[in-house]
Amino acid sequence: MPTISSPGLATGLDVNGIIAKLMELERQPLTKLSTKESNYQAKITAYGSVKSALSTLQTAATTLADTATFAAKSASVSDSTVLAAAASTTAVAGNYSISVTQLAKNHTLRSNTNYGATTDTFNTGNLAISIGGGLAVDVPINGLNNTLGGIRQAINDANAGVTATIVNDGTTNRLMLSSSTSGAVGAITVTATDSGSGGTHALAGLDSAALVQTQAADNALLTINGLSISRSSNTISDAIEGVTLTLNKGTALAPGNSTLSIAKNTAATTTAVDSFVSAYNAIVSMLKTNSAYDAATRKGAILNAEGTVRSIQAELSSLVQTTVTGVAGGIATLSSIGISVQTDGKLSVDSTKLAAALADSTKDVSALFTQTTEGNEGIAVKFKTSTRALVAFDGLIAGRTDGITASLKDIDRAREALNVRLVGIEARYRAQFTAMDGLASSMNRTSQYLTQQLSSLPSIS
Repeated sequence: MPTISSPGLATGLDVNGIIAKLMELERQPLTKLSTKESNYQAKITAYGSVKSALSTLQTAATTLADTATFAAKSASVSDSTVLAAAASTTAVAGNYSISVTQLAKNHTLRSNTNYGATTDTFNTGNLAISIGGGLAVDVPINGLNNTLGGIRQAINDANAGVTATIVNDGTTNRLMLSSSTSGAVGAITVTATDSGSGGTHALAGLDSAALVQTQAADNALLTINGLSISRSSNTISDAIEGVTLTLNKGTALAPGNSTLSIAKNTAATTTAVDSFVSAYNAIVSMLKTNSAYDAATRKGAILNAEGTVRSIQAELSSLVQTTVTGVAGGIATLSSIGISVQTDGKLSVDSTKLAAALADSTKDVSALFTQTTEGNEGIAVKFKTSTRALVAFDGLIAGRTDGITASLKDIDRAREALNVRLVGIEARYRAQFTAMDGLASSMNRTSQYLTQQLSSLPSIS
């Protein structure tokens, strides 16, 4: 029997259209799988945002769990033109009267011989340069570098602790040596030895005995609360513990006077507290938004009814209610320093109360956050530990997202299996309609034959 190339030709039915509609119904499970897949992917994205917000909270808690956050000191000076100051956590609060009578200087020498040009030549030999009476560095002068310019370059290449330059004073050229080390320990000594000839000038003209001092190798001189101090540098970090001074001006005839004040830097602590509260409120708001349920539309947010979200919310709520015992000053909770929990679960800071607590030396606000006693840890320490566990690779969030990822793989397998089955279903539909078309065609031929046979019978009058 010839093959029917156009389905429905014998029956007059739109077989392709009918099969297309039937397959739409058969593919409905695929649509459901895609919807479920999109939902799972949205959950993973949402959990990614939750993990990021928790990581931010962890960072803020880590800062608050560091005792250095509460030990910060500020340094201020009454006259910044005289000196600048910076204080570390080891500095002791107090006031200091400082008088600067001399700044440290780098030793500078110049040649005293008139050199007409940088190409003026010298006898060959050696320059031995030492700093502060230390080991000398030899600078050989030979036929390749025995010009004024060549000697300058040879000294700089030798890394002898000095910088050599050529300065023209309008009349002649001078070789100038500047020590790289300030103060008396940076004093330059040059020993020149002529061992050859052939130059216009003798190397002896560059010996210390022949050089002219243009700036003395002075130490910085100052008094701190009347105590005399001498240092080789204008940056002094070993006079007052935890304080670095940078001297700017002062002479014996016109001393630079300034008062230095070291105090607790509560601004740094306040900033750390504010960052922590902000990070906490952000994660609380995010969790609430993503797990909400709209009674009017009867629809839940993407993380609605997620047990993982409820666990995180319960954990955070418990942490802000932490009580730390044995802290000096009668403080034990966040509320005792002005940080309270609002009706929406977020934290609010009473800046006045917080500032008063930080300024009160009897209240150990640091211990409230940083105490590491097992079983009685500080609030920030607990937050640091808890959030780290939540965002860890094997933590609560990772466990939930791993489960969702596994479900996505199940969907992929189900979709693949369903697609294979749909191919078979469509083939079966087409086979059935083809068979029906064949039957209809056969019946049509039989009908035509019977009609022809009946029409050939004699008529009955």
